[in-house]
Amino acid sequence: MDFEYLSNKYQLNQIEKNILIYLYKNINDVKKIGIRKVAKDNYTSTTTVYKLCKKLSFEGYSDMIYNLSYSSKETLNDSSLDIYASTNKQIEDNLDAFSSILNKSKNKLIMLLSVGISQTIANYINERFAVSGFRSIANAHLELLSKEHQNDVLLVVISNSGDTQSLIDVIEKARVNNIEVISFVGNSNSRIAKLSTLPIIIEGRNDFFTLKNPPNTFFSELMLIFECFINNL
Repeated sequence: MDFEYLSNKYQLNQIEKNILIYLYKNINDVKKIGIRKVAKDNYTSTTTVYKLCKKLSFEGYSDMIYNLSYSSKETLNDSSLDIYASTNKQIEDNLDAFSSILNKSKNKLIMLLSVGISQTIANYINERFAVSGFRSIANAHLELLSKEHQNDVLLVVISNSGDTQSLIDVIEKARVNNIEVISFVGNSNSRIAKLSTLPIIIEGRNDFFTLKNPPNTFFSELMLIFECFINNL
């Protein structure tokens, strides 16, 4: 990991750079390290750690930890897998279920739920739903997730980590009131995936070895999968 490159690209201060180095040094245990311990061990506050998450374009601390842990894995042995095989499998596995839910939701309001960079994707999906004849909004109105509206709303969630607490709180409210949830998530073991009526798992690929700062393909795979879904309803 080129820390100097990251520091320059994201304009990290020395404390933020130290936090990033600390996390990589403890990469094997990073999923067990809470944000308070990270702050304490680096003589700073949890607010500073959260600011680092935002600077790196993550939804929150859990999203950052998930991505750092994922990016550290050895992927050379997975060279037989590629982005197209991965996305095609998700399309084959979920197209029928996605189409079934959407077709019976023609008269429902589709509510898109996301935070951070995911909001940009949600805005795009919102427009695609609109031109395809669906009613949709790209923000959450909690009053519409009450029991009185259980037959009026479909919730669609986007979360790379699948463990963003603010999203989980909204989804739990929806599920208690029997509102169906479709989620696009990067972690099959996440809370959001387990709460969803239809979780669509997008692991993302980041094994671009020639790049200093390899991308995670979660969002690009999501867009490809969604386009295939919406064009085949």
